[in-house]
Amino acid sequence: MKGQWAERKAIIVFAVFFLALSLSSQTDQFVTLTVAVPSAGISLPLQLVIAFGWQIEVKEGFGYPWWTLGCFGVTFVTEREKVEELRDRVLKVCRQTDWNPLTARHARSLASQQIRNWMREPMEWLRWQARITATDSYPASLDPDQPARVRLDDLSATLKMLGQKGFTLLIYDPEANLPSFTVSPAKPYRLRLGFQRATKLPSSQRAHWLWWTVAHGDPVAAMVLGELLGGGTGARWFQLLRGDKPIAYHAIAQVQWTPVGSELSLYAATMPSDFTVARQKAQQLLSELSRGRVSSGEFERAKRLAELKFAQMQSDSILLSRTMTIWLVSGRQLDEWAKLPSSIRYLTLKELVTFLRSLPLKAEITALP
Repeated sequence: MKGQWAERKAIIVFAVFFLALSLSSQTDQFVTLTVAVPSAGISLPLQLVIAFGWQIEVKEGFGYPWWTLGCFGVTFVTEREKVEELRDRVLKVCRQTDWNPLTARHARSLASQQIRNWMREPMEWLRWQARITATDSYPASLDPDQPARVRLDDLSATLKMLGQKGFTLLIYDPEANLPSFTVSPAKPYRLRLGFQRATKLPSSQRAHWLWWTVAHGDPVAAMVLGELLGGGTGARWFQLLRGDKPIAYHAIAQVQWTPVGSELSLYAATMPSDFTVARQKAQQLLSELSRGRVSSGEFERAKRLAELKFAQMQSDSILLSRTMTIWLVSGRQLDEWAKLPSSIRYLTLKELVTFLRSLPLKAEITALP
């Protein structure tokens, strides 16, 4: 019996190894192409409709639309031998200024659904409220009915303007030494960062709170700070709100790259009676960190997690292509990107504290039941 089990186990291990090898070789056959444009002066509903319209019209690859502060676009995936055909099709579609009404109708429907999806994710919903407020965008708040009011004339005028400014296009082939890309840097936003705003979430019994800011300093320090605050259950923000005396079910900290800086978010979902306490704890935490009250163990752990997150992103071709494109739109170079792991490794606590002290005024976005 033992011999039979050992034999079966060896066969299973070999089969799993062969499957993993096969999947790996299949993944290497695919290439990603990301097209991105700066979003200054374009309302978010209009951005949503345009990205979904591009996804619909480009049929040569699987398209994944995305949006962030400062730019938006679509990441496509195709087979290596079809990438030139995909590039030509993407450029043709993006330069097209007169849309078929049926395409516009389909894109409006998908845009409305995307807003509903954000409404079901409180952290993402509050983050978009902060982005809209900070950029003085129209409309002042999101509504799923807004994409339906995007007219063909509005689309045509915006698409003409985007065509004149040019596109950032990045082709990422895992087997190539360097990605192929063209760049159209984003126009800097004038962000309003110190504000408070209240909104509502449907069918919620908790108070949702987001502390939000955009830092223009060292992106490496921002990455490490994100892991120090929210990298797993041992991180500061998680322990503060979900430790021995938990006051929040969700306690999340994130840092995201955008063309206008590193976007830092502290999110908490508490009972209304604990809302004030959560806010006080956040102020206390950031004050302690800005005074350098970080143990060497915490700091090294955060750097290690930042390295691991970067390595994980390198293995996700869609996320990697999108993030590198945002990096290029921000005006940075790909040789800086390649140096990020070593920059994380050699970051000092003094540099992190300097970054913390440089953070601009925060914005507080709340949604009460």
